[in-house]
Amino acid sequence: MKHHLLATRSRHASVLLIVLAVIALLAFSVATTVLVSSQYNDALGTRAAVLKARRFAEMGISVAAHPAVSALDPLLEYHASDTEGYRAFMTSEEAKLNINQLLTDQRSLQLEQIFTAMRMRPGTAQGLVAALMDWVDPDSMKRRPDSAEATDYKQAGYPNRPFNRPFRSLDEMSMVAGIERLSEVCPDWRSLFTVYGSGQLDINEASADTIAMLTGAMPVMVGRLISRRDGRDGIHHTQDDQPVVSPQEALQMLGLPQNHPAASLLTIQGATLRIESIGWSGDQSIGVAVVTQKGGGQMRIQHREEFVPRRD
Repeated sequence: MKHHLLATRSRHASVLLIVLAVIALLAFSVATTVLVSSQYNDALGTRAAVLKARRFAEMGISVAAHPAVSALDPLLEYHASDTEGYRAFMTSEEAKLNINQLLTDQRSLQLEQIFTAMRMRPGTAQGLVAALMDWVDPDSMKRRPDSAEATDYKQAGYPNRPFNRPFRSLDEMSMVAGIERLSEVCPDWRSLFTVYGSGQLDINEASADTIAMLTGAMPVMVGRLISRRDGRDGIHHTQDDQPVVSPQEALQMLGLPQNHPAASLLTIQGATLRIESIGWSGDQSIGVAVVTQKGGGQMRIQHREEFVPRRD
């Protein structure tokens, strides 16, 4: 009798443990489901915010591309609400250095000067310029021992390089042997160069550093030009701007002779429009940039890219 009672209690205890285990399992399952559901909803919310941010950025591109809109137009900034909107910026692609324009025998010294201005050693700058020129020229002769031609690329595992034509993108430029030397001294070099535009430098849109690198002018002289150009408030694209009226005036303000080697590379108004638009929705933001020709006809986009906006 006593043995039977103990067995019964043991069975009851086992059943109770099983029930408790099932309850714990169900509780864990419910908690997991709630967590996964919450994460899924968060992901959906984030995705929706990103899509809305992109739409706002594209809206800014469309507004800026209109022929009647200028760089000072208040329509370039729009707030749909406290947490949604866009901000667009207009400049010219000629505010950057056209790498193809500099890869000639006549301009190679200027490109070396640009690299040394980035604190690259002169010998390293000469070698990199040679490698860039060997990439675009049609022959297979190395300009310097530290350059690279088809045989070198083949040994490195790239049998189809170099392309022996001008660069069509900065991604192609990043394939050149030795380009890491540029990344070491200027990690943000992509923001300085372009393969689009006329090949001239827009003196009214270029940064002080870019103007100084191309012309070799003293920083104090470049600063004087920028101060005059951007007006008394020191902010570019505001009502008090005083644009430079000619390349000759720019050279004079920079303290350079009119026959300076960079003279033919300067312009006061680029022909190629660059639009950057940042859209945001909630805590999500996205940037869209296009390079285009602005005119009365349909906008022809030469290049489009998305970027992550910098945090202020």
